[in-house]
Amino acid sequence: MSNLPRRRAAAILITILAVLPLIASTTARAEGTAQDKSPSLGVGEHEITIRNVTAKPVAYSLRPYGSEAAKPASFTLPPSVLRRHPTPGIMIVAYLKYGRELTYSLYPGRAYSFRVGSGGQTDIWVGAHGREDAVDLAPYVPTPPEVVAKMLEMAKVGQGSLVYDLGCGDGRIVIAAAKTYGARGVGIDIEPARIRECKANAAAAKVESLVRFRTSDVMKVDLSPATVVTTYLLPESNALVRPKLERELRPGVLVVTHNYIIPGWEKKEVDSAVVRDAEDVEHSVFLYKR
Repeated sequence: MSNLPRRRAAAILITILAVLPLIASTTARAEGTAQDKSPSLGVGEHEITIRNVTAKPVAYSLRPYGSEAAKPASFTLPPSVLRRHPTPGIMIVAYLKYGRELTYSLYPGRAYSFRVGSGGQTDIWVGAHGREDAVDLAPYVPTPPEVVAKMLEMAKVGQGSLVYDLGCGDGRIVIAAAKTYGARGVGIDIEPARIRECKANAAAAKVESLVRFRTSDVMKVDLSPATVVTTYLLPESNALVRPKLERELRPGVLVVTHNYIIPGWEKKEVDSAVVRDAEDVEHSVFLYKR
């Protein structure tokens, strides 16, 4: 068992913070557009969605960008609830952290989530999809190649492995497993745009015969065939997925997480490592055995 501090991962927030739109700009445009989502399920082009994935109600206010003199509208969002806010332009959200009011810019066509961040404080993050029929497990933040390589090495991936990547993004983990080790892989992501990117990347790497990609909610996919599972989810999302891993994975299956532990699996942790990426940013990798 490694002596890597349990809370190291909670402090490594730079990659997630990088996706927050902290500075308002009248020329900024939303990256997640309506053509990538079903308007009935995801976030519309002229709205923002905010979900509360914490265990407590969150109070916040909203006002249009550039309307400093106007009184903001106040809201309280209960746990597990998603709220839609129609808006033609950028909105400014305000909420309390450490007793101070913080403000950030929110952009139409995007999903956001209140989550528990560093120091146990609530922060707002870019969300994944804004869908009411599926839990928003994590924003899309790619795993650096150096971390991908370490995750596959620690899981002892080989030609006989079947790697399931939960929230596969652009497919880089299962593609690397196939290209480097000849392993088979299944990538799962709820975003159709990400799955299209996965398939294009697999074709470019010439590993289409070894990998499959599914546009699906991770919580609704059978994980029992996997010999290795990889994730880059936030701690509360790892806690949510944990019972599913316990139900569906066979004893001995390895689970590798990037940056964040699986709460409640302390006794299942068999290894951990620290990896520096090309920009000298430190990442943690945790290995668990089912």
